[in-house]
Amino acid sequence: MLNRRVLRIKVLQVVYAQLKKETNSLQKAENELLFSIQKTYDLYWYLLLLLEDLKAYAEKIIDIRKSKKFASEEEKNPNLKFINNRIIKLITESESYKNQINEKKLSWSNRPELIKKIYKTLEDSEIFKIYLFEKDDNFRNDKRILKFIFSELLFNCKELYTVLEEESIFWINDIDFILLKLTHTIDNIKNHQPESLIFPEKFKQPEDKEFAVNLLRNTLIHKNEYTDIIKNNVVNWDIERIADFEKIVLMTAISEIIEFPSIPVNVTFNEYIDLAKLFGTDKSGGFINGILEKVIIYLKKEEFFIKTGRGLA
Repeated sequence: MLNRRVLRIKVLQVVYAQLKKETNSLQKAENELLFSIQKTYDLYWYLLLLLEDLKAYAEKIIDIRKSKKFASEEEKNPNLKFINNRIIKLITESESYKNQINEKKLSWSNRPELIKKIYKTLEDSEIFKIYLFEKDDNFRNDKRILKFIFSELLFNCKELYTVLEEESIFWINDIDFILLKLTHTIDNIKNHQPESLIFPEKFKQPEDKEFAVNLLRNTLIHKNEYTDIIKNNVVNWDIERIADFEKIVLMTAISEIIEFPSIPVNVTFNEYIDLAKLFGTDKSGGFINGILEKVIIYLKKEEFFIKTGRGLA
């Protein structure tokens, strides 16, 4: 699930935190990195669990409306499409899903107001009304409403972001990524093919855990050496004037170039420029671009790295 861009971001965050501390511990840094990765994976299941809670809340509301003294015909004979959503049923009956929720002890039970808010927003949306009253009761429409929940409704729910930020400092930068992954999970499910419900593994590739841990350790172990390389390639600019975040981006990029011979230089170059643009100032991308170009020329000249394979230099 977690691709290398996400892993690079997590490494940058841990490196930044470590360099702000008076004492550094490689083991503690590695533990923090792996904990951060695990929390992101937990968030996938936590947000998926919302479907079960929204269904339960819908059932509760229907029962309340039916029991009213002067219930309308619509309230007496409620539309049960959402409650009977085939995909929600498929997910919640999955043993993999049940095991993850139980193992992680995940629950929204202490957030009733959030569930109420999300369901009210869903119920008031035009797409939900269309879903309920369309003549066709089919798998495609069941899928469409769940994709709407993850890709639009939750994406625009400020209260959800606030709650998740309160619950874990590791989650605030991961929510959009996880909502996208959940949308993909729903989109890949096929009618009459329960085996098409595939929950992602923690890492996109088995070797990605090793990549993240080694990138972190190499950056911290060689931080002084990498800082000297940056100094040697900053023209007319005191390194002390470079923002901490930009120094860390450069250090981590240098670490990846030197220590990972199978990763093309241009991949590393483009990735860290994009990350600088994403998390830095308006000028960070251009600054990292200029310095990293000089650093790569220097590293090649001094033979700090040898790339293996075709097209990797």
